[in-house]
Amino acid sequence: MIKTVSPSPLSGRLHVMPSKSASHRSVMMAALARGETTLAPLQLSRDIVATLSCAKALGLVGNISTSRHDQPGFVRVSLCGGQAYAGSAMRVLDCGESGSTLRFFIPLALDGRGRVRFIGHGRLMQRPLDIYKQLFAPMGVRWTQTDSELIVEGRLKPGEYALRGDVSSQFITGLLLALPQLPGESVIRITTPLESRSYVELTQRVQALFGVISHWQDHQTLIIPGNQKPSSPGHVHVESDWSHAAFYLTAGCLSSSGPLTLTGLNMGSTQGDRAIMDILRDMGAIINLHHGDISVCSSRLHALTVDTSQIPDLVPILAVAMAAAKGESRITGAARLRIKESDRLAAMHAALTACGADVTELPDGLVIRGGRKLHAARIDGCNDHRIVMAMSVASAIADGDLTITDAQAVSKSAPAFWEEFSALGGHAR
Repeated sequence: MIKTVSPSPLSGRLHVMPSKSASHRSVMMAALARGETTLAPLQLSRDIVATLSCAKALGLVGNISTSRHDQPGFVRVSLCGGQAYAGSAMRVLDCGESGSTLRFFIPLALDGRGRVRFIGHGRLMQRPLDIYKQLFAPMGVRWTQTDSELIVEGRLKPGEYALRGDVSSQFITGLLLALPQLPGESVIRITTPLESRSYVELTQRVQALFGVISHWQDHQTLIIPGNQKPSSPGHVHVESDWSHAAFYLTAGCLSSSGPLTLTGLNMGSTQGDRAIMDILRDMGAIINLHHGDISVCSSRLHALTVDTSQIPDLVPILAVAMAAAKGESRITGAARLRIKESDRLAAMHAALTACGADVTELPDGLVIRGGRKLHAARIDGCNDHRIVMAMSVASAIADGDLTITDAQAVSKSAPAFWEEFSALGGHAR
């Protein structure tokens, strides 16, 4: 799908969609927990649908029912988890393009109940998995991987797991989901500085709702008691998504009309991407809080250097904000973005350069000399939801249309994005 986005300011009110990261973790814990759990609100993006279907395919969940939520566009999902697979056939889990889904389920698939086949689409199976392969090899786990699938078989054991912290925190979350149920204490030792630490802490917070605990012995060592049986709390509220809010907070800074107000966000959230508010303020953004609502007005932004090692998902929209900001900005600590749905550093360099921005690509970041008006251009969306949404926001500082390919990619995380964009005054056709 191709979208042509015309320059237009965004303003109005938007209730921010539920967090995709919190949704994944809530579904996973509800699948593992005894009893029925209702999760709300959820938005059925492709990634969340993949996690729900994989929970059922692995044999953790029986019935899954969906009903309408009070907030338009969202749903309630009820599921009965804590079941054990009793069949003999190979289980097949289609993870779509979701890295979280794949990495969260691999340790759980090592339940000693036969082979499990994971199917991946797009670049999913090209993204790093060797951390797991190396961790599980001493346990005799069978591991067969191609460009489109992975087959594993074996049984996870309690013990000590040493792994890098600068590839993806999703490996740590995957272990945190599986290890507590094993018959004995386990230890996760992180051998390099942990990037995206907030995602691990989000996992711990969601697990605590289901009675599952782990604790940090020191900054790099996690202790996970064994023999824990997650139990459903009945209802889990899924908080709004700061990663998604970042697109609209930036859009509000770039707009020349009235304020853009976001509702539903938790100011005390453990989501790392909550940092977007402080970053934009440091760049000169006018952001106001009123009874839990966040309003942002048209602002004159100035340059800033940002280490994004803890907030990698913010890089595409930060690059747009920096293109609008006067002076030379830098994004550092973002080397991991080369192994996402696209090479996001190369993709943002190409997209912004195509419409006239002055951008230099570095091995782990970008240098952006901003403050100039962008011009009309054709943008390669790279089948990446965050590239498509970021460049849609960039249209606000262009003097002509931005034609963006792969516009359907937004359904991976935010299927209602184009409706939201239009409701706030955006022009996309």
